[in-house]
Amino acid sequence: MADLSRIRALSFDIFGTTVDWCSGVARDAEQMLGARGYQLDWIAFANRWRSEYQPAMDGVRSGKRGYVTMDTLHREMLEAVLPEFSVSDLTEADKDELAHAWRRLDPWPDVLSGMQRLKSRFILAAVSNANFSLAVAMAKRAGLPWDVILGSQLVQTYKPMAPVYDSVPASLDLEPGQVMMVACHVWDLDAARSRGLSTAFIPRPDEYGPGKSGPAAEPGAYDIVAADFNDLARQLGA
Repeated sequence: MADLSRIRALSFDIFGTTVDWCSGVARDAEQMLGARGYQLDWIAFANRWRSEYQPAMDGVRSGKRGYVTMDTLHREMLEAVLPEFSVSDLTEADKDELAHAWRRLDPWPDVLSGMQRLKSRFILAAVSNANFSLAVAMAKRAGLPWDVILGSQLVQTYKPMAPVYDSVPASLDLEPGQVMMVACHVWDLDAARSRGLSTAFIPRPDEYGPGKSGPAAEPGAYDIVAADFNDLARQLGA
């Protein structure tokens, strides 16, 4: 396991780990579409939209298309989802506005207090598939106190490709082992670990809706398993 005394920077996943994408997207969809008379399962709508996430990035990761921003992919993903829910009367401007629901997400209740504790001791870096303008807009709205925003747009590909993780210590003039990746997704942490980063797993039991979480951490797989950001701060001595 990593020597935690060497950690100088924490690199955070955003969607799911830091902010509650499912509730936020469901809320915005209900506000826009409910006003037009639609009565949908809003959590199911948010999850169906999210299910296009990995396939949408595959074209960029495989080199079949050049890099496009996550904002662009969110908009493209929406086109695949609306017909399945029989939503057919939105203007292009309406769709653009709804796609920006991914910029209007709330942090989990522990995030702001935990990040303030961690910020007193560590560099806090957003290392996400979000493009810079998306991450900045979300941070301004939610009050996320990043020291720096890195991630996919910097290297023009998407996680879990190695250049995303390698760019963090390179950008911060650190060794890989001095950076800890913080995420609720095991695939993200596994990729970070393979590049020499330390790892911290934060479970988000309601990521996909009430009581619906992603895969749990295997015992001993990561350097830290913390209940939330405040517990992570405690374990790191912040």
